[in-house]
Amino acid sequence: MKNLILATIFLAATACSDDRDLLVPIPNDVTMNELSLDRFTHVIPENGFTSRAAHQNAVTFNTNKKSDGTYAGFAYSNRNNRSFTWTATPQALDSNIFSVYTRYPNATEVYAVARVDGDDAFFTLETPAVVEHVLVANTTYAYLALVYGDQYGTSAAPVANPNIPGGAAKTGVWYANVPGGVKKMVDEDADYFKLTAKGYNGNTATGEVTFYLCTRKGDPANPAWSLVVNDWYRVDLASLGVVSRVVFYLESSDLDVGGNMRTPPYFCLDGIRLAR
Repeated sequence: MKNLILATIFLAATACSDDRDLLVPIPNDVTMNELSLDRFTHVIPENGFTSRAAHQNAVTFNTNKKSDGTYAGFAYSNRNNRSFTWTATPQALDSNIFSVYTRYPNATEVYAVARVDGDDAFFTLETPAVVEHVLVANTTYAYLALVYGDQYGTSAAPVANPNIPGGAAKTGVWYANVPGGVKKMVDEDADYFKLTAKGYNGNTATGEVTFYLCTRKGDPANPAWSLVVNDWYRVDLASLGVVSRVVFYLESSDLDVGGNMRTPPYFCLDGIRLAR
């Protein structure tokens, strides 16, 4: 059962501390827990999916499933893996792409996994309302890419897996397996991985909110912060006002020569709280 947990914590893998609210949804939030999943699996639905809060205002998540098996918008999952993968098989990569990265075993059960591509990562409300907040987290795929880049360790100096209990018992060379390569986020380059939520009521824009899933001194409002989000955190969306749709975008400092983002374009979403 999802019960409220509120704690002030220090994020791991940081050079400085950042006080944030670490949360697990309460039962009245839109949690997606009514969606059926086998253990440690995920679903990419054909035409989106709907979750309904206790107050009966349905929230529908958009999914654009493509013929090659990829998607834009939202899937849903209950995976929770923190380890590097040993191989680059689709099954191994799925265990990270569709996993939420949390410091301890995930307590939010089913959650949504967004793949941001254009304007497709959005949810709509059955009845326009104020979204008080949502919970967001990094996928394991994105987290490991942000923290370690393309490679961690070498054949001459294999390293222990630092992300799982007992990881020191196994050493190796760990790869991100991100097509085209990916950059480790570093303070020297003021790197960042930023989530933006834009609100709409009908076709009228109501505002936008930003949240840094990673900032290595790349957040102009908090230039001393150096962190990668490693659990569920609350993003306050009340400033968007009454909305019928919320659209999500990702931006990274890691770009290829064509200006395309190299950081994996995924994040996790849960615990949508609507004002009553």
